[in-house]
Amino acid sequence: MKKKGFTLIELLVVIAIIAMLLAILMPALTKVKKIAQRVVCGTNLKGLGTAQTVYAHDYNGQYTVQGGRTNATLANSMGAGNWDAVTLPWSTVNGPGVVTVGSSLYLLVREADVSPKSFVCPSSNQTVFDGKNTNLLDLVQLWDFGLAPIETVSYAYHMPYKGSDQAVTGNSGKKARFAADGQRSSSFAVMADRNPWFDPRLTPGTPEQGNYMSLVSLLPALPAAADWGSIAREVLHAANSGPHDREGQNIVYADGSTRYETRPDSGSRNDNIYSHWAATPAVTEADRRRGDLASPLASYGRGSDDSVLVNDGKW
Repeated sequence: MKKKGFTLIELLVVIAIIAMLLAILMPALTKVKKIAQRVVCGTNLKGLGTAQTVYAHDYNGQYTVQGGRTNATLANSMGAGNWDAVTLPWSTVNGPGVVTVGSSLYLLVREADVSPKSFVCPSSNQTVFDGKNTNLLDLVQLWDFGLAPIETVSYAYHMPYKGSDQAVTGNSGKKARFAADGQRSSSFAVMADRNPWFDPRLTPGTPEQGNYMSLVSLLPALPAAADWGSIAREVLHAANSGPHDREGQNIVYADGSTRYETRPDSGSRNDNIYSHWAATPAVTEADRRRGDLASPLASYGRGSDDSVLVNDGKW
């Protein structure tokens, strides 16, 4: 009796059909994965925005600023060794100390019960801060995301420090005049995906980083606001955050809402959330839409509606 079964040709046909189906479905599956990661990222930011509101209720409407009343210095490079995750940044042991953008956000871990996991976007290359330290302290006893917050925080925060805004030596870590608080307008951007200017994959002073602002400089060159819809896609992508393939960024606003925007000029009155105004006050639309980011340490807000979202990175 002849055994029933697949012939070699039939088996090859089945394999070929399966391969074709996979080839058809893979792009769709990849897109679904990207969307899922984007949603998780947005959910993280939504939670962080809520945590800022909770923190503000306990601190007279102010959002998190670490060491803002001291003479701490704002770190100008986020390499290992610039921060002690255990010791107070302004302690007598460390002198005036060094603060980071991450150290301000870490107050949400200390004061609002936020998990370090909430600070990592699944589309990024950051990893969750595990809190390991030689003194065996709990997470709420630490003061920052380890020695290199660049590696454990996926999000940018409105510049909490004065930086070079009328700064004196050792004073750049003081609270900025326009640090975020609970009194901002609903369209004010508080946090978002990382600022592309601080992308660690770009080396300061090289054509790669220089090209970023060169392309962004094309944004205000158009004669009227009505023409903004015709901006070349690659130009807009150059101005967007990196984690989501530069297609856009999740943004949490002062009213607690979170939106995914495909362009960076999504703040108050079309403010570019990743750069400060090009003029003070912002007189023209170009002053707000493109802004200026000549120096990271000079990236403080120029007004109460000027969002300047920054993060620790290769400054």
